[in-house]
Amino acid sequence: MMSAMKTTLLCILAACGLCAAPYDFSSEQKIAVQNAILAKVNGKTISMMDVKKKMDMIFHQSYPNLIDSNPARVQFYEASWRHVMRDMIDNELIISDALDKEIKLTDGEIREVMEERFGPNVMQTLDQIGLTYDETWKMIKNELIVQRMNGWFIYSKAVSSVTPQDIRQAYRLHLKKNPAYSEWKYKVVSMRMNEPNELLVDKAYELLSHSGKAPDDLAPDLNALEAPGISISISNEFIAKTEDLSHIHKTSLENLHPGTYSKPSFQSARADKKTVYRIFYLIGKSDFPAPSFETMSANLRNELIQKAIVQQSESYLGKLRKHYEFDADKTIPEDLHPFSLQ
Repeated sequence: MMSAMKTTLLCILAACGLCAAPYDFSSEQKIAVQNAILAKVNGKTISMMDVKKKMDMIFHQSYPNLIDSNPARVQFYEASWRHVMRDMIDNELIISDALDKEIKLTDGEIREVMEERFGPNVMQTLDQIGLTYDETWKMIKNELIVQRMNGWFIYSKAVSSVTPQDIRQAYRLHLKKNPAYSEWKYKVVSMRMNEPNELLVDKAYELLSHSGKAPDDLAPDLNALEAPGISISISNEFIAKTEDLSHIHKTSLENLHPGTYSKPSFQSARADKKTVYRIFYLIGKSDFPAPSFETMSANLRNELIQKAIVQQSESYLGKLRKHYEFDADKTIPEDLHPFSLQ
């Protein structure tokens, strides 16, 4: 699909840093091209020069301000020629299918796109790019044919393949992966003692629960309850989702309102076998409900369509490769660098 190709190439341009990189526009270095036949599709050959011409048109559309910078051009060529080549191969397969199906375009359709893309002075613009009118006409024509074929044999099939049941199932899967949750903010007052002391624990709970204050504000009063073998501490603030809470923390917090304390919970410390009592203080709780189906259905449908487009494209191109007996496994050396400055 041309939109996917354009998006990918714009990402390549951004990765190249062409927007920000300073270039010497006065450089007289010329671009050298190592030309070679890259593929043959249904009798049509695709050479490195063919790929370069396609990249010249893309480069002009995306970065006309760098049109005179050969260093910028070479950087773009090197980063994107393999991707452009693969798209050109796929497009030739689609064009062959269009010819067999006798798909036609009017000259007016092609001319309109030419003027939209290159302005009223088409010949002057093409001369600056280094393309002839005839080869540009042919490229635009082929591009429009590919767009039309993609619309019929890929996009329309992808859209019709996505049913309301598919969208509902996608929503259920989303909720399973992203359920509603609550986020808890709390502190814990811990009392560690050598021997159980219910009286002291009750005093601490009465102090906290009837104060209307946060634990830190009562630190001096809590410290006054300490005795040999008894230590009282106040934790830092915890922030946790419901699913991340331990069983003890969850059961202690779930019935609290912000600004209130839980009843003391007993636990025996494994490390030193001391008795530990904990009182939980809820600072706040935020609920994050799952989004409704109505708010998500459009996005879910678009995501399903995009996945279906990929599947339909792979299926369609696979059939074309088989029909036109094109071997996509022809290898090109990974270390090939066909463009350079001289």
